[in-house]
Formats: sequence, structure tokens, C-alpha cells
Amino acid sequence: MAGGRRGHGQGAFWGDLVGPNPTDRDKNGVKRSLLVEADGGPLAVVVAGANVPDFKLLQATLDAIVV
Repeated sequence: MAGGRRGHGQGAFWGDLVGPNPTDRDKNGVKRSLLVEADGGPLAVVVAGANVPDFKLLQATLDAIVV
């Protein structure tokens, strides 16, 4: 019953942000866009479905920067 298992980052918490994976038509996927400082500290994180274009994630990531 491989269809009933969930991958890392998929579940009740991530479920509304999961979209179809363009490389594997049968499974859902997630993209994570992360912006960090030079020393590795996170500035912004955006989670979206795998079918969201990267330029939309870039704009959302820049808007999500916490000052």
C-alpha cells in the first residue's frame, strides 16, 4: 500500500501547500524557497506547491523577509 504513505513535509500541516509534482505526475510535491544571511541565519522561508513557478516564489520570499 505505497499510496497511503506520506513523504517528509507532507501531512496535515503541509497539506494545503502541496501541489502536483511536474516531474512525477502521480505524486504531490513541495517547493521550499529559503533566503539566508551570509552566516546562514534564515531571513525568509516560503513553502508552495511543486507546480508554482519559481519567479512567484522569489517575489513571495522577498516579501516574507523578517526585519
